Amino acid sequence: MEKRSVLPNNKLMKTQHLSENSELKAYIPDTVAESKSNLSAYLTRYRTVYVKPNNGTGGRGVIRVRIAKDGAYEYHLGLKRHAFRTFDGLYRSLGKITSKRTHLVQKGIPLLKIKGRPFDVRVMIQKSPEGKWEHTGTIARIAHPKRVVTNYHSGGTPIELETLLACFMPAKEIPAYVQNLNELGTRIAEHLYTGYPFVTAVGVDIGLDQDHKPWIIEVNTRPDPYIFKNLKDKRVFQKIIRYIGYNRLPKTADAAEPEGVKAP
Repeated sequence: MEKRSVLPNNKLMKTQHLSENSELKAYIPDTVAESKSNLSAYLTRYRTVYVKPNNGTGGRGVIRVRIAKDGAYEYHLGLKRHAFRTFDGLYRSLGKITSKRTHLVQKGIPLLKIKGRPFDVRVMIQKSPEGKWEHTGTIARIAHPKRVVTNYHSGGTPIELETLLACFMPAKEIPAYVQNLNELGTRIAEHLYTGYPFVTAVGVDIGLDQDHKPWIIEVNTRPDPYIFKNLKDKRVFQKIIRYIGYNRLPKTADAAEPEGVKAP
């Protein structure tokens, strides 16, 4: 059987691959490889950016960097905030972290907040037993009060998306809005698959800005399904686990880099 080429599985490459699709590019925040000059340029342009490890999951190592209202430079990592008078001072400190492995710089999106805490949306898309990409679950995640990431394993709070959206739009608009997010997730998975042909599950992290525009914050090819246990409808988690189990079954002799996690 002829082997299919696979792109490197890192954030920069996945972002570049998705940007090749003109429709999806409109939803991708400006992103570039981390360097002193790139960070300086992005800070000048956007005032707030995120510096992320090019490889990594769960929000680990994500740093928010910004220029404060008083002109000071600061970055927030984990539960700690570090402030500096100059950009050079900031970069010397930040470089002790970023020099250890490749990072990227991404434009900061002013996310919608609930009680002062930003939230985003995880959309799960999986290969069905029929071999088609299918939306299987959607859930929102509210950031920990003292952290800059929403990830469940970093203290984020999972919650029904519809519950949050009710604070920002009329109830009659919510079903269509959620459906549009789910369809965006499906289009992302379909395009990503052209460069990552062995992926069977895609977890799309979508941020919503003040105008309710969705932004593709990150795309995960090994999404953790267990956050979906927090949904009221338990059938969602059961289906996700069922699809993971199906996709773990061997189908070809040259299958590489299996995706997903073991069903309990």
